[in-house]
Amino acid sequence: MIKQKITAILAGLLMAGFAQADDLTLKEGHPDTYVVKKGDTLWDISGVFLEKPWYWPKIWNVNPQVKDPHWIYPGDVLNLVYVDGQPRLVRGTAKLSPSINRGSGNDAIKTVNLDEILPFLSYDYLFPNGTNIDDLPFVLGNNQSNKKMMDVSTIYVKGALTPGEQYGLYTAPKAYKNPNDPKGGILGYRAALSGVIVAGRVVDGITEATLVKSVREINQGDRVMPLSNGGYDAAFTLRPASKNLNAVVLENVVDSIYAGRNQVIVISAGTNEGLSNGDVVSVYKEGVRVAGLDPNNVAYAETGTVAQKVVSELSEYGKLPDVVAGHAMVFKAYSNLSLALVLDASEFIANGARVSGTDE
Repeated sequence: MIKQKITAILAGLLMAGFAQADDLTLKEGHPDTYVVKKGDTLWDISGVFLEKPWYWPKIWNVNPQVKDPHWIYPGDVLNLVYVDGQPRLVRGTAKLSPSINRGSGNDAIKTVNLDEILPFLSYDYLFPNGTNIDDLPFVLGNNQSNKKMMDVSTIYVKGALTPGEQYGLYTAPKAYKNPNDPKGGILGYRAALSGVIVAGRVVDGITEATLVKSVREINQGDRVMPLSNGGYDAAFTLRPASKNLNAVVLENVVDSIYAGRNQVIVISAGTNEGLSNGDVVSVYKEGVRVAGLDPNNVAYAETGTVAQKVVSELSEYGKLPDVVAGHAMVFKAYSNLSLALVLDASEFIANGARVSGTDE
């Protein structure tokens, strides 16, 4: 299925149109020729040529005489040319080894690094707002009285599950509060997959289940949800997110206060704010506060005197501009939350960092 999706990825990229009227800006020092390497992504390649890699669809030019023109492979030669005065990338002479099968798309270059996001595409880690968490079936335990379980073969679930069906076990959901709501309204919940069970017999509302996979320790109280049927959409068309987007980074999913390249973050906005899969957002580092405004006593507020800190808080000039710390691509948008992959980062991205459209 992924192979079929890859075709759709690049076909969609070639057909994509953008509402934003933005000239392609070539990156300073860009090459005129690039040989695609194994492990490259479309984001990486576009970043070699463009200041704004999310405009990849605008620079890629189809060679109609080439079989499977929507696919790019390791060893392909990309040449920068100009068509009607606009820069375009065209495929030149391919240098693929005979072992690579162009027809199957086995080694076709992907939009982003899918390895980091496949678990999130396969299993929902976010429950939307309105989900009654307490009404979900949950793990009661096993007959060895273990509070934490990994290697047991049989566990018991409160709730009548369908015999023979697979279910996911999820850690106790963590609530995400709306940072823009003074009352602390809930945007949704995140729960990490802890294991997979196959439901067995049901006795008095309790299901006997076989544990077939452990991802982490399974605890009493872990929630139980039906697993996805295995289908997921891995087709991403890069495009700039709306300039009007106003959100923050709620969390790095590995429970660290900082995120870097190829890590997954949770954003406090979703489809209700116009986000969709493939949208590229900018993540900002907040400018530091300065005080004094006089060349003889200017200081950073955090290390300045009490008086300087007061001046800094009161002065509209007391804060340096926010700077872009990196970019991320939304790969799973929910109603009020989104999961995004950090594509690049000039420094670590902190929880609480501001998120906006890429053309702000």
